[in-house]
Amino acid sequence: MNDDVEVTVAMVDGIRTVHVAGEFDTDEVDVLAHALALLPDSSPIGTVVDLSGVTFADSSFLHTLFTAQQHHARAAVPLALAGLTPFLQRMLELTDLTRAFTIAPTASTATDLIRARIPRPRRR
Repeated sequence: MNDDVEVTVAMVDGIRTVHVAGEFDTDEVDVLAHALALLPDSSPIGTVVDLSGVTFADSSFLHTLFTAQQHHARAAVPLALAGLTPFLQRMLELTDLTRAFTIAPTASTATDLIRARIPRPRRR
């Protein structure tokens, strides 16, 4: 694994934030896939993927993000990408994947978008 790769996970109020940094290719995406996996015992109510620290990514990285998006959608768990670098924004545009994701400028904004999608219980 590349020593420059960093994937950290934090959970706040049921929303998981995955901070991703470094250079990602086929050898590094497994750590990202693991961090984005929805586990039956501890699934979040939403996931924010903060990509502001990604300096390089290849198609395997995009595939991992897209697969995670599909799994989240099937589980009705919102997933949002945040902090896209110009490089990642261009990659998503070239592959026509921008429409597959909710994209926000910052992790904070992405968290707010996810909170807005969570149904609130009705008051009586």
